[in-house]
Amino acid sequence: MAIRVILFIKDFELGSRLSTACVDSGCEVLFADENSDPASFSSTIKLAIVDMNEEIFSSVGLISELKRRGIRIIGTKTNLNNKERTKLQNVGCDIILNRNSLIKSISRVLTEFLDSKPEEPN
Repeated sequence: MAIRVILFIKDFELGSRLSTACVDSGCEVLFADENSDPASFSSTIKLAIVDMNEEIFSSVGLISELKRRGIRIIGTKTNLNNKERTKLQNVGCDIILNRNSLIKSISRVLTEFLDSKPEEPN
C-alpha cells in the first residue's frame, strides 16, 4: 500500500506541483479542506503538507490534531522569518520551508521524511 500524503492547500498551482512530486515519489495524495475531519483520516496518512498562508489551515488546533495522530507535518509559508519559523515549530510542524524552497526541494524532502522515523505522538 502506498504511503498517503495529505495536502492542506487551496492554491491551485502549489497544490498541482506538490501533488505531482508526491505521486512521482510513489505516494498517494489526498487533498483536504476546511471541512476535513482529522478523526476520519486513514492511519496510512503519514505526512501532511500545510499551507500556513491560509488562515483556516494555520490553526494550532489542526496542527496539534495531526500530530496527535502521528502525522508528520511540513509547513510552508510565502514569506518566513525566524520568529514565524520558531512559532510554527513550537505549534508542531516538523519542518517549515518558504514556498519557493518547498517547490524546488519537494522530492528530496519527501525522500528524507518518508525514510526517517517520526517522533512518537504524545
